[in-house]
Amino acid sequence: MIYFTSDQHFDHHNIIQYCKRPFNNVRQMNRRIINEYNNIITEKDTVYIIGDLTLYGPTQKGAVEQFVNKLHGKKHLILGNHDRLSPQQYLDTGILSVHTSLEINSFILVHDPAVSAIDRSKIFLCGHVHDLFKIAKNVINIGVDVWDFKPVSLEQIEKTIKENSVKGELNE
Repeated sequence: MIYFTSDQHFDHHNIIQYCKRPFNNVRQMNRRIINEYNNIITEKDTVYIIGDLTLYGPTQKGAVEQFVNKLHGKKHLILGNHDRLSPQQYLDTGILSVHTSLEINSFILVHDPAVSAIDRSKIFLCGHVHDLFKIAKNVINIGVDVWDFKPVSLEQIEKTIKENSVKGELNE
């Protein structure tokens, strides 16, 4: 199966306060996000992480690799504004591909939804906005803050589109 997720922000202390995440510390947050993810995702599943996996830079590649290795599935990364490793370094951690944006199953995957204004005929899956919105015009936020810290399946996205009359090329 295909899944999408975004904005885990592993080990980011301040994100708990910024997004009012229900955790006392990053250890609790990391554990919950990893457990929710691995309770859904199998090693056969494909997962598109749409940015902001961690805040770690090149000198902490080992920490990024530890998080990547804890997560099941075949992982692809669409870079977010806090993803600071080079594409090759992400590949070295076990990520299968790295992109700035990607079109998959008629969706445009991009971290920052601002680019959705370029083409209102497409449906964009994004992160970046945390709990600001879940659905806005032709954009679906797949960040953990609005999906109970769980990855979102392609089937859930399609159901959300139908239930909320999200406009894009899929339903025109």
